[in-house]
Amino acid sequence: MRISTSQFAQAGTNAILDQQSRLLDIQQQLASGRRILTPSDDPAGSARVLDLQKSLGQLEQYNRNLDRAELALRTEESALEEAGNIIQRVRELTVQALNATNDGENRKLIAAEVRQLQEQLVALGNSQDGTGEYLFAGSSTRTKPFALDGADAVYTGDQTQRLVQAGPARQLATSHSGYETFMRIPRGNGEFVAAPADANTGTAVVDDGRVLDRSVPFDGPYTIAFSEDADGDLVYTVSNTDGPLVEDEPYQSGSGIAFDGREITLTGEPADGDSFQVETAGFQSVFRTLGDLANALEASGSGESGADRARFRNAGNAALANLDQALDRVVGVRAEVGARLNAVDTERDANESGSLDLETARSRLQDVDYAEAISELNLRQVGLEAAQQSYVRIQGLTLFNYL
Repeated sequence: MRISTSQFAQAGTNAILDQQSRLLDIQQQLASGRRILTPSDDPAGSARVLDLQKSLGQLEQYNRNLDRAELALRTEESALEEAGNIIQRVRELTVQALNATNDGENRKLIAAEVRQLQEQLVALGNSQDGTGEYLFAGSSTRTKPFALDGADAVYTGDQTQRLVQAGPARQLATSHSGYETFMRIPRGNGEFVAAPADANTGTAVVDDGRVLDRSVPFDGPYTIAFSEDADGDLVYTVSNTDGPLVEDEPYQSGSGIAFDGREITLTGEPADGDSFQVETAGFQSVFRTLGDLANALEASGSGESGADRARFRNAGNAALANLDQALDRVVGVRAEVGARLNAVDTERDANESGSLDLETARSRLQDVDYAEAISELNLRQVGLEAAQQSYVRIQGLTLFNYL
């Protein structure tokens, strides 16, 4: 077999180019820090790296969701803290107003502060997060949820609870609707309420109300009516739509009036013909509680009679019970916010741990082993030098050197 000089030259050139290509690959791996430069370097490994990058991108998005959720929850917590302070302040003012040393003018001044606090509470209900979305509007995040309307506030949001995808298989709630936070507040003791008739002329005040037997259904509304018997003693009758349940029982201030597993305690002296209505508690907004309180404070007058004082005390006691319910609701919602913030931290830790595992797996597949690559670089350099020197020697081989 004869090999021409051109074949020798071409073979030498190809060997040099091959060694240069391999050396360049190693240099690129060392410069980039990656073992896989193109999919053809490791097709299976490249596909796996793409899957890992996709999973890492999802975890990064989950963490961005958690950052936004944390911002909204911390803003909501601040708003709820301030709302609790306002309700507590109104409670203090109510206790102050119920003090017998206050006259009508003082109570009107207290009413003015209560109305200011009501406006502040509405403003807190319209709080926005850092992105301009209303916290308590449900899914209507661009609509201001609350507006004062007389003694109450109108809620124009919805009851949707906003969620964020916090992980591959977990969603976290990031909001409470204004309806559940401020509007749907149980009245009184949460079971039932007792209120005097507007025409009462006596001094009786509702002091307490409690459930004695929960197994007995509430079959109200009930009416507690007072009258004088033939001896001129004050007696009461408790009735509902079916007729009297308790009839002509002697009344004693501070003693309980029991009926259908419930008990109402009155203090003071009702007048003949006075009555009290007992009905299911239902719900009332905290704004309405403040508005009714302000109205009662303003209507209390300066030279009120015993009946006027009793009417105001009934309104004040009802306000205290409703404020306690509102404060319990705000505290309960704050507790849920705190639990959700803890869940955000826990989920973020889980996502970061998952990201670390995925980064490690991707590094093993994609990143270069520097010790191995440097050794390979040295070998390729030696190979290139050998190919170059061989080419020089082979290029000089010709029969004319031996003639």
